[in-house]
Amino acid sequence: MPDAVKTMKLRLYVDKETSALFSDMAARYSAACTSISEYVFNNGFVLNFMKLQERLYQTVRDTFGLKAQMTISSFKTVTARYKAVKEQLESKPYKVSDGDRVYTFRRSLDWLQKPIVFSRPQVDLVRNRDYSFVTDKKDGKPCVSVNTLGRRVKVPYVIPAYFRKYFEDPEWSFGTAKLVSLNGIWYLHIPMTKTIPDTFDASKPKHVVGVDRGLRFMITTYDERGDVQFVSGKEIMKRRDKFNAVRAELQSKGTKSAKRVLKRLSGCDAAF
Repeated sequence: MPDAVKTMKLRLYVDKETSALFSDMAARYSAACTSISEYVFNNGFVLNFMKLQERLYQTVRDTFGLKAQMTISSFKTVTARYKAVKEQLESKPYKVSDGDRVYTFRRSLDWLQKPIVFSRPQVDLVRNRDYSFVTDKKDGKPCVSVNTLGRRVKVPYVIPAYFRKYFEDPEWSFGTAKLVSLNGIWYLHIPMTKTIPDTFDASKPKHVVGVDRGLRFMITTYDERGDVQFVSGKEIMKRRDKFNAVRAELQSKGTKSAKRVLKRLSGCDAAF
């Protein structure tokens, strides 16, 4: 049976003290991931996180002051990123032509010129160990209990209306979350998984819909009855063009303040 996977983005409402704890933890976690990445790059791209853990666990934990579960998660984060890059490289072979013939070369991680850098502060948090959903005893409001390097904190959150039904359905399970910051606001990105019964009989389709994705029209659908629907991409194209124009203007200035804004814009790309 197939699994349906969705990612929920919870906004966390933190005070200055908690924000400082999150910032310190995220910075250390990212630095640990970058250090592990350098080892992977310089030692033949070992992508088995258990082997990396055996070799580097104590060193990483002592150097960056991470707790046990976060240290283990850092190895998983690095190996997952390298595996994703490996798939991207293999899916796009390098092609060169001498005018008469096109030569194709399969690319691997050996094509990388430098280690992957984890520049954006982030932390992967394991459900029921690093984070859990609780009720505040003082006011009875729902909170997220998050483990930091100093102490465990309870943080209020807001469930987007669209995702409330997933909290009420026990068949949805929550996985390892990612704690990230965007423009000074902290979010918890939580993957949710539910097993869907495979009841589709390919020999007896009841309704067939073809979907084509594009840019001018985000989605165009057509079914066996001849019904056609278009979802315009005009507004998204306008936002994209405006975003690219702002980026180009900032890049042309080259000032320190412009570079800081560009870094924040890069954070928007990574988050969304």
